[in-house]
Amino acid sequence: MKVSVYCSGSIAKGVSDVRKLTWSDTERMEVAKGAEPHDVVFLNPDDPITDPRNTLGQFGRDMYQVMVATAVVVDAREKRGLGIGVEMAAAGTFGTPVIVVAPPNSKYRADLLEYRGVTVHDYVHPHVAALSAAIVDDFLAAGEALAELVTAGTLPEKTDVPGWLERAIGEYRDNVLAGDVPMLEALRRLDRIPG
Repeated sequence: MKVSVYCSGSIAKGVSDVRKLTWSDTERMEVAKGAEPHDVVFLNPDDPITDPRNTLGQFGRDMYQVMVATAVVVDAREKRGLGIGVEMAAAGTFGTPVIVVAPPNSKYRADLLEYRGVTVHDYVHPHVAALSAAIVDDFLAAGEALAELVTAGTLPEKTDVPGWLERAIGEYRDNVLAGDVPMLEALRRLDRIPG
């Protein structure tokens, strides 16, 4: 079965981001391997966009990809920013499952944490815990979690586009998608008609 994954995580935006952990072919190969026998189509927010000045369309592209994805896999190996939180919240709104890669004793997950005067065992950041269908150690395990969701038939029904996202997704669909070659190719691979 063909499934799609939105690759949520930091994008290298310039020279200062060279040391950031970001999605690469290595992470995608691990997810694909874990998801076997399913064929994974990756939706990449870092693919070139036809008009980078169209910020509403760019945001709409990300939200469109989150909406059409079978699941969102979040790279939470290190501290992430506002965009990833919005993507996770939007996924929850759409009914798109979120799988978070957060290794033990990393920013969003700890065996032991001293927090607000108490000791917390097996800590997971509250936002990550609340918005995730699965929290895993690595990308291979993320693919395995995806395969389990698909095989078990536990993928929720997708909801309509909420008002707070409708304008951005409409901008992308109406004014950007026709020239977005990587996304059109992904939709062809998924046998989906844009619209």
